[in-house]
Amino acid sequence: MRGLMKRLAGRREEGTALMTAILMTALMAVIAVELVDRTRFALFRTANADQRDEAYWYALGAREFAEGVILRSGPPGREVMRPGEAWAGDAQVFPIEGGTLVGEIRDGNNCLNLNALAGDGVEGEEERPALSAEDNRAMFSVLLERLGVPPDVIEPVKAQIVDWIDANTYREPRGAEDEVYRAFDPPLRAANQRLYEVEELLVLPAMTPQLFALIRPYVCVRDTSVQPPFNLNTLQLDQAVLLSALFQGRLSVGDAEAVLLERPPTGYESLDDFFARPVIAALEPDLALREAVTLRTRWFEIDVTVRLGETEFTLSELAELGPGGSMERRYQRFGAVR
Repeated sequence: MRGLMKRLAGRREEGTALMTAILMTALMAVIAVELVDRTRFALFRTANADQRDEAYWYALGAREFAEGVILRSGPPGREVMRPGEAWAGDAQVFPIEGGTLVGEIRDGNNCLNLNALAGDGVEGEEERPALSAEDNRAMFSVLLERLGVPPDVIEPVKAQIVDWIDANTYREPRGAEDEVYRAFDPPLRAANQRLYEVEELLVLPAMTPQLFALIRPYVCVRDTSVQPPFNLNTLQLDQAVLLSALFQGRLSVGDAEAVLLERPPTGYESLDDFFARPVIAALEPDLALREAVTLRTRWFEIDVTVRLGETEFTLSELAELGPGGSMERRYQRFGAVR
């Protein structure tokens, strides 16, 4: 009997040891899996960071290259820039190891500066504007009308842009000041200063994502309340609506397209050549309109997109070309998206 009890006790100890060994093995397996996962995540994060860093330096290099293209396109301080200059083409795609780099340079003069809609209400402006704030608002209205925006939408959008920018608290008819934005969730206040990004329009009560997408290719913001003169030599055919808006609709979009299509292959040599065209001369443009166009670009928009593995890195810059040929970076935005 005593021997039987010893054998049963021994088997219980063996069973307990086996269960302990099984539990230990399972625990070690869990720990091993966790360590592998953490190691894999650490390696993935390191690789991702390396890709972002590499994409960042690619973008900086492309930005430097783009600035050089602008500066090397002609003599410093030249007064005439032509359609065939190296910077004035379409976006360029460059293959790089492990991905692609896309670079584009756009004429930053050829857009409607939203800050010019409230030009007379912003202090500290050193430039003398060719067009008044009223002229710029009329141009904005015609632009939206030509794009098919209904009049009952145009007026509140225009008024709300002015209210967002101007320093006073007077509410434009159909506009929006603090009392409107305080009802938002969360509450806001009107900026009462110049726009820094076009995307600020999305906060306006009258703005919709669809309307924003429609007008975005034609508008911009510059750190000035002066509307930059359109460069007649670099305006693209799909920007003819801007030329029509400049003449406040007296020049149809079709006639504006014809003017651009009939432009000399190397561009206009002088502004007089443009104003001598019969369709333009018939409109009898005044001095303000004559000063609202140019053959020289001051502002340049540079966009770079680097796709490297699973990383996409973007860089956007606004550069200003001075009269003497010097270039200054006025604005830049960059970031990575995995």
